[in-house]
Amino acid sequence: MENLQRLLDEVRLILKKAEVKKKEADRRGENFNIFNVLGLTSDETRTHSAFIAELLDPNGSHGLGDQFLRSFVDTVDCLRSWNFDTKSAKVHKELSIGGKNEDCSEGGRIDIAVESNGKAIIIENKIYAGDQEKQLVRYYNYGTKNCSNGFRLLYLTLNGDDASKYSREKLVVNEDYYTVAYNHEISDWLQRCIEFSARYPLVRETLIQYQNLINQLTMNSMDKNSQEELLELMSDTKNIDSICSILSLGAKWREHIFKVHVLAPLKEKFQGMDIELKNRGINIKRPEWTQYIRLDWGNTLGNNASIGITTNIAGPKMKQKIDCFSGPKSYAPNDWWPYGRKDLDGKYWEIPQMVNGELVDYLYRKILSILEKIKEKRLPM
Repeated sequence: MENLQRLLDEVRLILKKAEVKKKEADRRGENFNIFNVLGLTSDETRTHSAFIAELLDPNGSHGLGDQFLRSFVDTVDCLRSWNFDTKSAKVHKELSIGGKNEDCSEGGRIDIAVESNGKAIIIENKIYAGDQEKQLVRYYNYGTKNCSNGFRLLYLTLNGDDASKYSREKLVVNEDYYTVAYNHEISDWLQRCIEFSARYPLVRETLIQYQNLINQLTMNSMDKNSQEELLELMSDTKNIDSICSILSLGAKWREHIFKVHVLAPLKEKFQGMDIELKNRGINIKRPEWTQYIRLDWGNTLGNNASIGITTNIAGPKMKQKIDCFSGPKSYAPNDWWPYGRKDLDGKYWEIPQMVNGELVDYLYRKILSILEKIKEKRLPM
């Protein structure tokens, strides 16, 4: 325990020095970022897919031909030995592949598709949005039918998370599709792109701003010297046991943070209601209810989180879509979710947002609006 406390004290000193450096950089204007200024930090379509697609396009306005695309192919493991012709590639943003059919196995819009000589790189880009029903299945089926020389389906997220079963069904990771991370492959690729752009100052500075945005989204805003100092400390043989102990508690630590900083405050705000963490989600109900408000997520706490009213009792029920489960990223009523269901905004689920109260405030507003709708429409609970 003494060694662990010493390690934490040393980490704290490094972080303090990094914070001082950040404030100095702020004063010099080095952290000015046009994406932040315009409120485009987490917009998957207008910011991230659009920007990445432009870089990948050999005919893009960056003027560097296929250099960025070649570098992307070299950076992503599943593309490196695939012999993809970058010079003749065509890039499509928001590629329509038709309307969704009845069983959701076909149709939709592909975020980014890069096609060349019968091959395609198909990219599903996720920043904070949840998965859609059979989304990867639909894109896999499109590739199977339309790419005569094969395709690679990439599932791109901030931290390399796997797709939910709701999206992938029976598809197998690293066989039928591949996970790619902003904090790994995309970060490495952007650094290479910056190096290529040394003689293109406008392109280079824009890439640096976008790289800073990715660091911000992936909680990786520490300067390189501080990172190296921290890595050296973590790699010291006398610290290995302590570091391993900390890392082994990763998922449990995250859940404990959630219990202390999110679940407990919600219980305070909704006194008289039963609120419990159960089966990868939260159940919220009054003692007399047979149905309850359910906040549901995937294998990782907060990943692909959605909210609705559900029940433990199977069988036919009144199905009625209500306002708070309507709009984009919502799902139609069914026997288990009789009033529909809606994805929650993923940007509130990082540790800092749990601790500083942003997630509590966000969930409080969501739950309160559902309770008001239950009362207004006199929904049978």
